[in-house]
Amino acid sequence: DDPERVVEVAIFEGGYGIGWHKKMAEQFNAENASRGIRVELWGDPRTAEIIKPRLLRGNPPDLILDERLPLWLLIASDKLAPFTDALKVPAPGGDRPWGELFDQGMLDMFKSGDDIYALPAAYGAWVVWYDAKLFRDRGWTPPKTWAEFLTLSDTIKAAGIAPWTLQGKYPYFYGWNTYVAMVQRVGGLAAINRINALDPQAFSHPDAVEAARLLQELATKHLQRGAMAMTHTESQLQFVQGNAAMIFCGLWLENEMKNTTPPDFEMRAFTLPAIEGAKGNPRLFHGQGMEYLFVPRDGKNHDIAFEFARYLVSPKAAPDMGRSIGVISPLEGATPRDSVSKAQQSALDIIDASQGLFNVRVYMLFPAWRTQVMGAAIAELLRGEITPEEFGRKMDAGIAVALADPDVVVPPFQPYDPAALGETP
Repeated sequence: DDPERVVEVAIFEGGYGIGWHKKMAEQFNAENASRGIRVELWGDPRTAEIIKPRLLRGNPPDLILDERLPLWLLIASDKLAPFTDALKVPAPGGDRPWGELFDQGMLDMFKSGDDIYALPAAYGAWVVWYDAKLFRDRGWTPPKTWAEFLTLSDTIKAAGIAPWTLQGKYPYFYGWNTYVAMVQRVGGLAAINRINALDPQAFSHPDAVEAARLLQELATKHLQRGAMAMTHTESQLQFVQGNAAMIFCGLWLENEMKNTTPPDFEMRAFTLPAIEGAKGNPRLFHGQGMEYLFVPRDGKNHDIAFEFARYLVSPKAAPDMGRSIGVISPLEGATPRDSVSKAQQSALDIIDASQGLFNVRVYMLFPAWRTQVMGAAIAELLRGEITPEEFGRKMDAGIAVALADPDVVVPPFQPYDPAALGETP
């Protein structure tokens, strides 16, 4: 008999855990036992640290889910195998090529030329979470405009509750994503395009500075005291315990906090409000793929790695993924409404009502800038230690330094079309 082919899969053990992924591996193994292949799946919160030396030694796992690794550096070094051919094959439960099933924008982040080098296992969206029961009991309603948002924040503060909290210990992620959403609301997709195109004045542009000013004003007046020192779970615990009325976060929040959320807590989402007189279409939202899968070139089983990725991210698996871990599939319309909680249904409402999504790639292109420059600048902005203008200059100067690195590779950029997405110049 031929020896069994063991395919190693490594999953970052974050907000979604790895229980569902292990279940999928067991199902895949049962369905493919006769083929002499077996997926061995493991996970750890420190997956990136464990895998980095293995990537350097040339003996990595066959399939990895961990977007904290420097994927663009790996792409530029030809260390990742593209999904190009795998995307031409139908996924389980689908009758069209896998690549045609993904929702708008889901395959943009790690596209270089015509090739996709990493693809998402989850739909990501940046939203404002609140407790619908608290709002109902107090007579509060989700705001539609920025003026309403500030008025609501004043009202909440007067009631003795912090209007909002933040995962302040990780500003390079949570503060950054909130800022990006603000940039679009103020300056429209033109401002997002400037950042994606690495315009040397992208962050010093008046629209980006105004977004920084509004975010700073919100933070210095309405942020929960001590939030800038809190981890993600600490601040999120403050939210579900009712000590803060709102929190900016991604769609994984409910699953990450399921063990500490009171049973009568009605977690719901609304999108960032429109800013009066600004350029951004409020029916767009900050979203992108999340939980990225990729296949190292030095892996031994590319074919099965791609096949298992297609098994995980498929129309067949999507309903159970929604029921089990509250994940909305990156495949268009693949997550049935009744397969997710009311909290995730409120996120689906945002997605269904939207005219499209936007995101930026600069924080993925330059990991050193993200941790050394951007994170510190966002934290200083939120604490009121620098002006919005100084923030913009720091961000632009950091990008200039990153671009001066002779080893950096910047892939082609496809700008958003403002007119096609409901914005006028």
